[in-house]
Amino acid sequence: MNYQRVTVSLPKYIYEDLVNLLGKGKISSFVAEATEDKILKKKLESKDPIKAFLDHRKNLEKIPDFNILSAIHKGRM
Repeated sequence: MNYQRVTVSLPKYIYEDLVNLLGKGKISSFVAEATEDKILKKKLESKDPIKAFLDHRKNLEKIPDFNILSAIHKGRM
């Protein structure tokens, strides 16, 4: 397999977590695997913005209608 060296800047706390969890020698393979997973997920995502919005809504916390209406009335009165 061919490799391409890249430079990536990470927040210090993420780097420290990676070193503590994996050790310095395994960070590249971990980042490559995580990136590959993220790219695959992005490729499989719906291209239809309405479907994407509805799929996103399914993952949101369910708030009862009563609470929503109460908040609306508080803000308008």
